[in-house]
Amino acid sequence: MSKLGKISFLFAGISLVSMSITRYLLGEWVPFCWVALALAVFFLGLGLAKDRAFFKEFFTMKTTKEGMSMGVLILLMLAVLIIVNYLGVKHYKTWDFSTAQSNTLSDQSVKLVKGLDSDLKVLFFYKKGVEGNEENRRLFRELIKKYQDQSPKVQLDFVEVNERPDLAKEYGVDKGSGVVFLDYKGRRNRIERIDEQEFTSALVKVTREQTKTIYFTVGHGEKDLKDNREGLGLGSLKLMLENNRYTVKELPLIQNAKIPEDADVIIVAGPVQGFQDFEIAALENYLKNGGSLFLAVESQNTAGLEKLVSKLGVQFENNYVLNVVDTVMGRGINQGPTMGAVFSESNKITKAFGRSEVTLFRFPQGLKKANVPQGIVVDEIVKTTPNAVASNSLQIRGEGVEATYTLVDEVTGRWPGSDEKAKPFSVIIAGDVDFMTNQMLYQNLNRDLVLNSVAALAKEESLISITPKEPQATKMLMTETKFAVFLFAFIIPLPILLLGTSIGLWLRRRNA
Repeated sequence: MSKLGKISFLFAGISLVSMSITRYLLGEWVPFCWVALALAVFFLGLGLAKDRAFFKEFFTMKTTKEGMSMGVLILLMLAVLIIVNYLGVKHYKTWDFSTAQSNTLSDQSVKLVKGLDSDLKVLFFYKKGVEGNEENRRLFRELIKKYQDQSPKVQLDFVEVNERPDLAKEYGVDKGSGVVFLDYKGRRNRIERIDEQEFTSALVKVTREQTKTIYFTVGHGEKDLKDNREGLGLGSLKLMLENNRYTVKELPLIQNAKIPEDADVIIVAGPVQGFQDFEIAALENYLKNGGSLFLAVESQNTAGLEKLVSKLGVQFENNYVLNVVDTVMGRGINQGPTMGAVFSESNKITKAFGRSEVTLFRFPQGLKKANVPQGIVVDEIVKTTPNAVASNSLQIRGEGVEATYTLVDEVTGRWPGSDEKAKPFSVIIAGDVDFMTNQMLYQNLNRDLVLNSVAALAKEESLISITPKEPQATKMLMTETKFAVFLFAFIIPLPILLLGTSIGLWLRRRNA
């Protein structure tokens, strides 16, 4: 190669480098870049023209052709790898081989996320340095990835509270342990747990177009709906319902025995004073027209509502149900919260509850089926375990007879005597009200029981918690005979065979 050719290629390289650095530093294409590019092309063409004989001879050499063939093959392989990786990122498929399909979204989740017609913003608020945040972020990222695989409209953003105080203030975030919000078309919902059930429930709430209205009866000494401080108030319940995009209102039936037309659900929470006959009649007419009612009534104080529930095939037992526990002093009665640990596996409200989970009640009364009218179904959705006893007084003496007691019923059907064209009603009857108060609402499964019940009454089954997928262990049960065969046919012979083979190979190589 001639000296002029080398200088030309050097200047061409300098021109290209100058053009690239200028473009990078300025962030845009400027006229100088055209000049540098033109000089690079000029010097490159000059070098090739000056040493064209050298390059002609070089490219006709056998080694050059073989090298170029290898280079082209390498470039083709790189191109194939790039295309395969690109397609793998844009279009990929995962397989879940777990028995319970615990790594796969439920059909409900898939249907919801594929139905999004606008971007769903998912914001994870955190603070640097807070213990456990990194692990929570990793788990949440893995969860959201399953939803993003179904729709590109799911957008995840991690927000450091100190770096974006304006955004944290807008969403009301004041801690950094990992707070998550879903934002869809201006509708927001906060997530309490990092799992599919919680995320999908929140997704349903933000995509819901219509707001349901819930009325709480007042005027009979019911629990205070505005009380946020006292343990027996319902302020937390009101806030939770409003956060789930329900409209909460009060209903003074005793002043005006007329059910509002926009009443999707009526809740009677722990009345102390008796309901008048005209109020009972108003509630009956509401149910005859397909209404939804939630009755939470304390023991020994049914407020006259037994007149209503008796027509539904349910009887208040007016007792106190408590659990029997084993202590170091022997068996005794636990006068703390009563556990409802047996759930209906077929009812939509409770079928999502795990077998090892419980709901907690405070001195609940038992419920009993009695003369259930034709056309009405009474489903006992929450019951105690068999180690429970009942007493007519809190002055308990002796254990009593251990049995299973029903604490919550769901009653559905058409009002007795109505024709087939009548709308079916829904009623939830609970033998306690304390499980939904400030003190106990967020304990164990109480929150889920209340929310699922309200969703079922409001005819929003898509809001009911989806069934959690619990990992299933594969068990191998072996008889003594099978174990002996496994031991002497596999466990013992295999190491001996491998040892003998190794020794044989070693001796053969040593004597070779």
